[in-house]
Amino acid sequence: MNTMKSFTTITAVVIGAAAQVANAQGFVSNCTWQTGFMSDNYLGMYCNNNNWAEYSYDWTWLDTNVCLTNYGGKLYPYASGSYWSTCGNCAVRGSNVDFILTCDCLNGQGRFASTTYDLNRVIWNHDGFLGCFNHIGNKTEKGPF
Repeated sequence: MNTMKSFTTITAVVIGAAAQVANAQGFVSNCTWQTGFMSDNYLGMYCNNNNWAEYSYDWTWLDTNVCLTNYGGKLYPYASGSYWSTCGNCAVRGSNVDFILTCDCLNGQGRFASTTYDLNRVIWNHDGFLGCFNHIGNKTEKGPF
């Protein structure tokens, strides 16, 4: 019976984590992913806000370090992630369906290995703010462009 309780608990945690990721609405459909770039672990881009009368965009920044973790050299979504301390050489490549973060991360053998993660699966846009899980970035009317 104890094994069944552990299985149920693990299943609930996995389903809960998957639901949080599944609830991420993505941002490539309502942000100008073409303007997106990384500065260290910060992702910045223009995103739609809720002012539909003007249909305007706001500049927003999000610390992606709070969205992902490095586990054995692979990037995974995690609500209190901290991948930046064990990963480097990160870059992004976007399209109208995904926004891929590529980094070199320390693996279990103590070496750096290349890994990727689609940020569109964990990051969302709400009213011009990028965010993930319960973390919200900032926004301004004008960005660096």
